[in-house]
Amino acid sequence: MNVNRAERAETWCEAVILAANEQLESMYRQHASACIALQISRNYRLLLTHNEHPLKKQHWRALSQRWLLSYQLHRGQQRGLPDMLESL
Repeated sequence: MNVNRAERAETWCEAVILAANEQLESMYRQHASACIALQISRNYRLLLTHNEHPLKKQHWRALSQRWLLSYQLHRGQQRGLPDMLESL
């Protein structure tokens, strides 16, 4: 029964983070901002710690990197970007 509870908690955490990102992405479409892009990237990165499924992890990592790139472009800090992406 503890496994079932753990699975529900994992699913619930994932759902909450995805709902938050949905709202943040909507805000970003209305007013593109480096801060919003960074938060979205961090949330996708957080999802990496909540799921062990390899395909989901690959998907979350790719989305996190995409939003981190958006953040970097807003900030105009392209120097060092490959190193940051590698650390993800």
